[in-house]
Amino acid sequence: MIEVRAARTAAALLAVWIGLSIGALGDGAARIVGLTVTSLTPLQISFDVENTGSTALAQVRGQATLTESPGIPVEQFSVDAITIPAGARVHVRAASRWELQLAGSYLVDVALDVGAGALTTASLPFRILPIQLPLAPTPSDGSGVLTLPQQPANWGLDRIEVRSAWTITDGSPDVVVAVIDSGIDSSIPQLADAMWTNPGETPGNGMDDDHNGYVDDVHGWDFRDNDASSLVGTPINGHGTAVASIIGARPGRHPIVGVAPGVKLMDVRFLDSQNKFSSSDWGMFERAIDYAVDNGADIINLSIFANGKPPASFERAIANARSRGVIIVGITGNLGQGEVMYPGRYDSVLAVSAMSDSGTLAGFSNHGTGTDISAPGDAITTFTAGGQAKSESGTSFAAPHVAGALALMLSVAPSLSADRAISLLESTAVDVGAPGWDEQYGYGLVDAWAAVLAASGG
Repeated sequence: MIEVRAARTAAALLAVWIGLSIGALGDGAARIVGLTVTSLTPLQISFDVENTGSTALAQVRGQATLTESPGIPVEQFSVDAITIPAGARVHVRAASRWELQLAGSYLVDVALDVGAGALTTASLPFRILPIQLPLAPTPSDGSGVLTLPQQPANWGLDRIEVRSAWTITDGSPDVVVAVIDSGIDSSIPQLADAMWTNPGETPGNGMDDDHNGYVDDVHGWDFRDNDASSLVGTPINGHGTAVASIIGARPGRHPIVGVAPGVKLMDVRFLDSQNKFSSSDWGMFERAIDYAVDNGADIINLSIFANGKPPASFERAIANARSRGVIIVGITGNLGQGEVMYPGRYDSVLAVSAMSDSGTLAGFSNHGTGTDISAPGDAITTFTAGGQAKSESGTSFAAPHVAGALALMLSVAPSLSADRAISLLESTAVDVGAPGWDEQYGYGLVDAWAAVLAASGG
């Protein structure tokens, strides 16, 4: 986009220039002023080009080069050809095709060919800070450096009003969410600090210090391999890592953050490397639930569904968890059918259907008489195993939005009972679909802000 306007004095512009250096080769007939970064999604820069000469400059072309400290090339993108009348100033915007949201320090250099072998150049240092939590200390901007914050990559966070809820709490480390799934890649820096640590266990001493029957279970237990870590033995599937990141990833280099980034995540691996389990695994599933309950989980996230009805012993494990005050968040299933799958079908499990960005039920989402609530679940940006960002779709990724909202509620009201928390969550949901409860959305779209306010007595 190009705008032509009368030139202003340099003194008037200095107040808005940040970290700008200007150089010129040739006769000095043009200069770049006011270079800034106007967007990170996609990366977009803007600046003015002032023609200080007495003749028009035609077909001025240029290029922007982006480097990351310490001088690592990131990208180059072109500046469209412009014509600048004599004595005029042209406002220019140039955009990359890509988003740039990795936290770090950067330098953008602009070079314009103004003809006759002359270049006009300008450089702008800037930095990108991790997603800012309202209750966290505000970092210093640094002298003369443009500072830009990341924007959350997951559209679902804004849809459920999480950033408003963060003005009250971003989660307490006293709240523990057990992710019974395919294992969490706790080597990812933004998840490493979120992991629950067993207070009664001494890491790596080969002993069952807390006498709970599990040796060195520092962050949880891998029931698939029967060992203390999801990162040893058979490879983990990325599903559990994605679920965990939606619940509680910390702000960091990537623009991915959980609904409740201050809570703790208990890693309870149950699913195999293909993200599956068989009918012979129900006993393992029961033990995984019992482990989470016995070791202090406040919430269990079950982004798992079965094609058949579980055995009675599994139902008893679910009932035992609820009787001990643990909230169990499950899913409706991903078959696009009008029935809720187990274990979400149990009355003691909160069954979550998936909504798309359009505000309608995702086509893959099951629904039915057992649907309790809905949450974003289509094209959700998460971490996967190995630390890469990935877009995921499924009711599996709707449930952790709800688990995270409940974790925020318990963070402001630790004495809140499971039944009362669920009641407040449902009563504050945004009604969508047919008025009142309906089979597609249950009580509606989860609203973390309203739910936290209700829990805190606001």
